[in-house]
Amino acid sequence: MMDADLPAGTEAIAICAPDNAGRLIGKRIPAERWQSVLADGLPMPDFHLITGIENIPLEGLAVTGRHRGFPNGVLRPCPETMCLPAWEPGSALVISDVADSSGGLVEHAPRSVLKRQVARLQDAGLTATFASELEFYLLRTPYQQAWASGYRDLEPSYHLHADNDILIAGYDREFVGSVRQAMDSMGVTVDQWQGEGGPGQHEINLRYADPLQMADRHVLYKHGVKAIAHAHALSATFMAKPFTDRAGSSCHVHLCLYDGDRRPVFGTEDLSSFGRSFLAGLLAYGPELALLHAPYANSYRRLQPDSFAPVNATWGWDNRTCMVRVVGAGKACRLEFKVPGADVNPYFSFAAILAAGLAGVDQGLEPPDPVPGDAWAESGAPRLPADLTEAVAAFARSKLAGHAFSAAIHQHLLGLAEEELKATRRQVTDWEIRRGFENA
Repeated sequence: MMDADLPAGTEAIAICAPDNAGRLIGKRIPAERWQSVLADGLPMPDFHLITGIENIPLEGLAVTGRHRGFPNGVLRPCPETMCLPAWEPGSALVISDVADSSGGLVEHAPRSVLKRQVARLQDAGLTATFASELEFYLLRTPYQQAWASGYRDLEPSYHLHADNDILIAGYDREFVGSVRQAMDSMGVTVDQWQGEGGPGQHEINLRYADPLQMADRHVLYKHGVKAIAHAHALSATFMAKPFTDRAGSSCHVHLCLYDGDRRPVFGTEDLSSFGRSFLAGLLAYGPELALLHAPYANSYRRLQPDSFAPVNATWGWDNRTCMVRVVGAGKACRLEFKVPGADVNPYFSFAAILAAGLAGVDQGLEPPDPVPGDAWAESGAPRLPADLTEAVAAFARSKLAGHAFSAAIHQHLLGLAEEELKATRRQVTDWEIRRGFENA
């Protein structure tokens, strides 16, 4: 919906903004307040600028905290994002930009980080379309029961995997159908869906859109899947690697770029010089920006050899073992970037993709030869970080991050990651206890 009028029957509006985990944070207001909030914004504490995955404010970040008294920020609703979530009849949902008390947009907010890179693209006379392919596990264990059990002995929606198996994937058609209908009611088009490589694992793909719109749809979709699972007394997880012995959940990102006449600039039959340099930027800067695609320790459990996830900075024509897969022909020629997992914040990931690609173009980089076979065996290719420690160190050293995102945003994102790393290092896992309780 592109106007600011509320649909008939709307009783309440959820005014929200994505946080650092890509989770929607905000408040609900009665419908009669909509016009005033649209004009003036909605005050809300700015905790969400410094929360991690557990939605708890972190210490030591400059943008806000105890040193600033946790002041109010302002959510500025973007009426073009208004949608009607089917799981909340009578409610509307609007995604917002984040402003400070003086009215200026907060550059640290995820939407602002992506907008900066989209503006750089526009300054170059280019537009883009992105599509994120999210995988998730559907479980018969409701969320409350899963939590009470310590997330052990979770029952998948079916005991066999449904990797492109029409029969087994069809067993979850009621749930998947509810997701599709909900997305359609919000103006988010589903392109296709299929079973994936783990028991209960699914992939529902959304139609491509411009980068900011795609990121908004991505977070709405995740929000919707979780809410619909809860309504069905099920649970769904977008962890990158929720089970040691099962497939990880990815978020492959497909992207195309166009000039002012909507002509593809990556090429049609072969990669153009622009396409080659953009690809070379993804390869050159992918390892040092990996943190923005894989933000948690668990993210790196997925990025392992022989897992259909990349481990090094390689590319190939329709090669699923590479970090970047070039696929399609003609106007559909596109790059598939395969580092992100389903736990990714799309605003940060999309921004990192654009920053790396544009750096490659600015510097006139050339990619190495494509890998025709097993990219996991390419020992000479630059490696992706093996864990969160390496990813944080690589991001800290990144000159591109400071240049493309600004020094303040580089330090902010690094600070969030360092706090996540500290939390990770304090934990004792079930695996450690099982191995060492008697044997150590």
